[in-house]
Amino acid sequence: MTKSYVLITPARNEGAFLPGVVDSILKQTVRPARWIIISDGSTDNTDQVAAAAAQQHSFIRLIRVEAGPTRSFGSKAKAFQKGCDAVQDVPFDFIGNLDADITLERDYYERMIREMEQNPKLGVASGACWDKTPEGFRKITISENHAVGAVQFFRRACFEAVGGYRPMTVGGVDSLAVLTARMHGWHTRVFMDVPLYHHKPVDSAGGRTAIRIAYRAGMTEYHIGSHPLFALAKAMRRWRERPFPAAPFIRLYGYFRLYLSGAKRDAPDELVAYLKTEQLRILRETLKGNPPA
Repeated sequence: MTKSYVLITPARNEGAFLPGVVDSILKQTVRPARWIIISDGSTDNTDQVAAAAAQQHSFIRLIRVEAGPTRSFGSKAKAFQKGCDAVQDVPFDFIGNLDADITLERDYYERMIREMEQNPKLGVASGACWDKTPEGFRKITISENHAVGAVQFFRRACFEAVGGYRPMTVGGVDSLAVLTARMHGWHTRVFMDVPLYHHKPVDSAGGRTAIRIAYRAGMTEYHIGSHPLFALAKAMRRWRERPFPAAPFIRLYGYFRLYLSGAKRDAPDELVAYLKTEQLRILRETLKGNPPA
């Protein structure tokens, strides 16, 4: 019996990129049983693009969500949940998040399904992300076990075990989901030979925007439960990121500002304890010259 999957795409003002995403899905060798596009308070032509696609293809649905008075980092999780509610009448084995600025190779989802079928413990998977730059696409994914948030593909049982995406104070819902999956014994994997193309890269931002991104990244590390030593090591690895060369120090300021104040983390205590144990193990192995993938 052929395995089926559903996709959910939270989108806010992605009208410039969404046509490419639609074209990418229509060309898939295995199409989703249903694709829910959540227009999350869009004010551009996102709704029109999604509505036109839905009119032509019955497996595509558009759901419009009105924007609240303020936009929070929990918006993606809330929008995704609305998508989950809209697929409850569809039998499916896998569920995927697909950001509205991503394009994929024709056999992307066929490959994801095949990998899941070959490894019953594989709970979350993705390809490797290539960011668009002025010089062309550049591969940015370096970790082989942290499925890329923009295209996380879940086994349904795993998704339900982790409780789906949970709202976070400063972002990082995808990181929280992957870490929770591993805590529950699921494997998570990036297939480095399977590219995905990100047309609106985060690191293309400059000036104050880049500073905010680095600062929030540090706060996210705190909220998901990272150990201080791991947060330090990770920040130092990001020294080439914008704003160069200040990015690592901005990330660390974001982390330690919360750490020293004793702020409540978004991650549950159980996950924080698990993550710290894992991160210290990774640091020990790295110091021995055997860094984990």
